[in-house]
Amino acid sequence: MSAVRDKLTQASDEARTPPEGVRRRDEPLLDASVTEVPGVGAKIAERFGRLGVTTIRDLLLHVPSRYRDLSRVEAIGRVRVGQEVTLVGTVSDVNLRRSKSGKPIVQVGLADATGRILCIFFNQPWLRNQFRVGTVLAFGGRVESWAGRAAIVAPEWEPIGTDSESRHTGGLVPIYPATDGLSQRMLRRYAGAALKFAHGLGDPLPPAIRVAEGLPSRPDAIRCLHRPETLQAVERAHRRLALDELLGLQLWARRRRSARQALHAMGFRAGREAQARLIDALPFELTAAQARCVDEIAADLDLDRPMSRLLQGDVGSGKTAVAAAAIARCVGAGGQAAILAPTALLAEQHVAGLTRMLRPIGFELFDPADSGGAKAGPVLARLVGSMRPAEKAAVAQAAASGQIDLIVGTHAVIQEHVRFASLALVIVDEQHRFGVMQRAELPERGADDAPDSVPHLLIMTATPIPRTLALVLNADVDQSIIDELPPGRTPVKTLWLQSNERERALAYVRRRIEHGGQAYVVFALIDESESIDARAASVEFERLASEVYPDLRVGLLHGRLRPSEKDAVMDAFRAGDISVLVSTTVVEVGVDVPNATVMLIDGAERFGLAQLHQLRGRVGRGTAESVCLLVGDARGANAAERLEAMTRTNDGLVLAERDLELRGPGDYFGTLQSGHVERFRFAREARTDVIRAAGRLAADILAKDPDLVAPEHAPLAALVASFDTGVARA
Repeated sequence: MSAVRDKLTQASDEARTPPEGVRRRDEPLLDASVTEVPGVGAKIAERFGRLGVTTIRDLLLHVPSRYRDLSRVEAIGRVRVGQEVTLVGTVSDVNLRRSKSGKPIVQVGLADATGRILCIFFNQPWLRNQFRVGTVLAFGGRVESWAGRAAIVAPEWEPIGTDSESRHTGGLVPIYPATDGLSQRMLRRYAGAALKFAHGLGDPLPPAIRVAEGLPSRPDAIRCLHRPETLQAVERAHRRLALDELLGLQLWARRRRSARQALHAMGFRAGREAQARLIDALPFELTAAQARCVDEIAADLDLDRPMSRLLQGDVGSGKTAVAAAAIARCVGAGGQAAILAPTALLAEQHVAGLTRMLRPIGFELFDPADSGGAKAGPVLARLVGSMRPAEKAAVAQAAASGQIDLIVGTHAVIQEHVRFASLALVIVDEQHRFGVMQRAELPERGADDAPDSVPHLLIMTATPIPRTLALVLNADVDQSIIDELPPGRTPVKTLWLQSNERERALAYVRRRIEHGGQAYVVFALIDESESIDARAASVEFERLASEVYPDLRVGLLHGRLRPSEKDAVMDAFRAGDISVLVSTTVVEVGVDVPNATVMLIDGAERFGLAQLHQLRGRVGRGTAESVCLLVGDARGANAAERLEAMTRTNDGLVLAERDLELRGPGDYFGTLQSGHVERFRFAREARTDVIRAAGRLAADILAKDPDLVAPEHAPLAALVASFDTGVARA
């Protein structure tokens, strides 16, 4: 076990076994099978399993994704198409019909003193026997036009006089993520039955904080989401539950940072000359922002305590040169360095780029076939999953003996069989693909003969993170920002076209290729999906290759290709043998083809601003004018605002702040915490005020109780401990 984890474990052991009175006697009930909920048998439990719901806790936390406001009770004769209403009337007739394709349609006539309306149900023939003529019922839903008449399609319904535990109309009606065999009515009924266990969730927030922040208790917040009274109450409940998650992350990250800073790291003062030689040998002059970041990092590296720093810079801002300066300083002082990239494509890109940058100061590329040969200068090696076992073994052996000074690779770099003689610097690129939880493992992999010494950590990202969010998600690191682009970079021109202008966009792509350029055409999906209305790369590749560009060579790249196949496609694209590369978002990072001057993103409304900006960064990497075409309609929340924002600015930080305002931090939590998304199910929709509150409260709590040993902080200490043990407690 690493020194970092030893210290954190020592600080939190007592928190994992709260004193008597803090432990909730009925908490184990929450982890009992969902079959303990009345009415849930084996078949229903199997269906719940498809939703990731296996325990009572899971069911309580399977909260509605949205609500239908059916609080407006309207007279049938006064309804208008587009209204969300509740109608109360008498069943006048019930009919079972068939669509042209033979599917059953149940039509229920509902009448009151002002008129009659149809209520339509698809593929539920058994409902015909649920409705009796003359029964008074309430139906709720959106009024639509059906065969020229007003109707409610797939409405909620219930008999008048139903108890509140099974209410489906007449107020805010929860709409849950569902699956086949679990209707909304069933989900509401079972969630309501599980609420009697909600008190077992306890509350990590001390009462004083809860009162000061004006927040409901955790059990009350869960009850509110399943049985809402007002949308304002729902918002308060979400705020409360998001704050729990963000506060836990903040406390964990801040305490981890304190623990790391108490450890020892190798100082790099002896590497100043090597760094200076590297900077002098670069074929360009560092920008003022690059130089500032180099100095900030160097100041950290010269100390004998481990650096933890985030280097943030827009696409093309020159982060690799800053990283190379840090590597030169490390190796010049006698340490080993490692760069970890999320994909083999990005790792190979770094190998090529760093080989060019570091060769003038004596670096040589490691040859696994000649691992026993002596090298005159520092050695750089690649280590990726697609290498042969014998090659990986040769790299691992050379790293352990100290023969290799820099390893560049994927997650294979941190596999158990890889050891280092004196690992002193770890650089993680595109850290948003790993997340704070996973990157926390990296600094613990120091030299085997120096267990109390850990490497310095530099994490890099071209995904602009809003400052407010970065302060919370990266509370364990300092930050350096490259906030200017090198001179001569031409901003990418971005245009938004509607879906019916797709062929026009493809014609423009052809014209750019005829003038000597290359193009990306990006899709959200690999294959067609019945549930998602979006074009797929595999299908469009066939159409583009055979119908649109039959005279051009069109390539296909996506995440399900084997590594060797990806490499072959990218090598052909870099060489100019492929004119049009049809791809998924696998090209989002690590692809640098200066001759690619145009990108078409199909279904652009499906992407967040951060991802659109990352994709756009694949063009504009040369000197020629580059264009990004966004093809998509203004469907979905804020789609038009996002697409218009892309056409107005190339500043990633500006776009990131706008994305946070429009969509919340969901995109960031979806990738930042890869593998730990269940911890942040509510934080993904948090507003900036909640994010700020989490940082403020964490600072206040740790200032008064840095080890979280006060009795009122025992539940928080247990929550923080769960981040280290890997046991996610919702």
